[in-house]
Amino acid sequence: MSQDTTDLAGLRVLVTGAAGGLGRALAEALHAAGAHLVLTTRTADSLPGAAAGLDGAPEVVTAVADVTNDAELAAAVKLATERLGGIDVLVNNAGVPGPVGPAWENDPAEWRHTLAVNLEGPLAACRAVLPGMIERGHGRIVTISSHAGHTRWPHVSAYSVSKAAVNKLTENLAIELLPHGITAFSYHPGIVDVGLGATAPETPDSDNPWQRRLESWMDAQRKAGRYTPLAEAIANLQRLIRGDADPLTGRYLTYEDDIPALAAATGQV
Repeated sequence: MSQDTTDLAGLRVLVTGAAGGLGRALAEALHAAGAHLVLTTRTADSLPGAAAGLDGAPEVVTAVADVTNDAELAAAVKLATERLGGIDVLVNNAGVPGPVGPAWENDPAEWRHTLAVNLEGPLAACRAVLPGMIERGHGRIVTISSHAGHTRWPHVSAYSVSKAAVNKLTENLAIELLPHGITAFSYHPGIVDVGLGATAPETPDSDNPWQRRLESWMDAQRKAGRYTPLAEAIANLQRLIRGDADPLTGRYLTYEDDIPALAAATGQV
């Protein structure tokens, strides 16, 4: 993508789950590209880290907003509207990996919590931002998904199912939002060495053999060079945020996609 650091100048972007991992890395890239930021974290303790080092212009607004808490999300959007005048792009980044093991052996509460965060959370954030986007007649929603939702991920079923549902939610939202000038995408950044894909601490004594198996698989992917460079994952994500993929609204897109070519092929660019 363009290396012009002003190519997102003036864009107002809300990123959920911005305390660390992909959310924090994205915030740094967006700030360097000129975007105003609204960064939310689940707890007050993690809030200072979300904006650390992002000094000076463009403006950075932070707010505690657990994506399972409608009132906190509404308050964050209200604050962003007061400070920035509104939100142009929502990036649904907050997520949890969920329980590991055969689906029928997973703790039911953990399984439901994964769906609450990974699926209901993005929808709740949409409910918070969409009235303003609809009133202004433009906006974009990008929800972080996974190849696990595009195909399958046995023994990590709650995560896989939540991401599959996110993809289908995106398809439906895109059609519903067409009359309002708002686009929606689900995006697979690949496996990146931050956040959920970061190197896990050694847990040889874990009483969950499936967790040990998952960690061994992740380590094998890393050693085989199958992790996505963070800059590469963020490059296509910035393209979605900037609007390069707007003709592709509703699509599940990945770090590997040639977004300009795909958009051009629609004949709407």
